[in-house]
Amino acid sequence: MTDNLASKVKELKQMILDSEEYRNFDLYRRLLKEVPELFDQVNQFRHDNFMLQISGEIQNKEKAEEIVEKNKDLFNNSLVTPFLNAELVLCKMLQDINEMLVDEIDMDVDFLK
Repeated sequence: MTDNLASKVKELKQMILDSEEYRNFDLYRRLLKEVPELFDQVNQFRHDNFMLQISGEIQNKEKAEEIVEKNKDLFNNSLVTPFLNAELVLCKMLQDINEMLVDEIDMDVDFLK
């Protein structure tokens, strides 16, 4: 990677860190970390949800409902919901950035269709 490209990547990273989306996520994460047991429970939910998504079973409604049911008390907590919402917004922003980059770079991957 050229120095110029590395510099631009660092610049983009800093722009992300300075964004409202990241600042909100970081604020709620810090608040949640002040309650370690709750933070651990949220991270277990995040883990279970992530594993479901990457397993390809995301269409498995029963499994998704099981995860939600198991964690339903978490969603009533005034720290948890804002954190999860902020995380979702940040992830969406990062996905959009990734799509903008990848869509504009022709890697000739038509063989994957």
